[in-house]
Amino acid sequence: MSINTQRDVVLSSQTSWWTINWGAVFASLVFIYALSWLIFTLSSAIGFSLIEVPDIKHIDTKSEGLTVSFALYAWFIVTAFITYFLGGILAGKLSGNIDHRAATLHGVVVWSCTIIITVTLASMGVTNLLSSAAGAIKTTATAGTNITKAVASDREGATSQLPSSFQPLIASIKQGIRKGASQDEKKLEKAAEQIDPQALGLIATALIRGDEQQAKEIIASNTDLDEKEVDELVSSVKTKADKIGKDIQRKADEAREYAAGILWLMFISYIVALIASILGARYGAKKLASSVHSIQ
Repeated sequence: MSINTQRDVVLSSQTSWWTINWGAVFASLVFIYALSWLIFTLSSAIGFSLIEVPDIKHIDTKSEGLTVSFALYAWFIVTAFITYFLGGILAGKLSGNIDHRAATLHGVVVWSCTIIITVTLASMGVTNLLSSAAGAIKTTATAGTNITKAVASDREGATSQLPSSFQPLIASIKQGIRKGASQDEKKLEKAAEQIDPQALGLIATALIRGDEQQAKEIIASNTDLDEKEVDELVSSVKTKADKIGKDIQRKADEAREYAAGILWLMFISYIVALIASILGARYGAKKLASSVHSIQ
């Protein structure tokens, strides 16, 4: 029986290297997903075992974040290489073909199938890990966009999108109206009461964009303040508006960088996995050939 198996292997390597052994591919896929889950569980256990909560007064958020990020990226890439390399070995040995081209083909097919299955499961909400990554990408990618829309839009719906960071500026605007230069306190109180929240949101948005002229026009059209009082009000809240604008820009940049980092990590991991799968399959085919030759 072993002699017949040897002949089948040699014949396959000579005439049909392009034939896919789907049984080998399926076995490799099962192994890769099982090992991936095992590594994920191990990583979580190690992470929770080693994590320490430092004194909040002595936390260097930036350096700690960079260290953790690089460590996680390296760990993710290394585990991807190991998982796909071992899966490739299994596919190569079970393929029944010792031709290196057939091994390469099996490695590529295994890698392709893992991506298709993972994306399909993620779209169905089954693969929590990838779904979390995709959700993080979606959240971070849209965070800056939503803030930018709130700042850049003058439509009525824009005020409902304003983040909570706008509230101190809006409060300062109302307070500035009440403390205007006019001696007529009733006039100032009336001006503060008559301006509606939508107008306050539009004023804050204009100031954060740096469009002082538009802010002045909105204030003038919604209050009884004269030009001098409007100018003083805008000048009094300009510094706070600039600070909020810089904070929004910083958060948008951080969201963009985080999303880009995840996408680059996924891309590099996929490339590493492809290389590992091919190398593993060719190594598995080589070991199969060695076994056949030793028996012969």
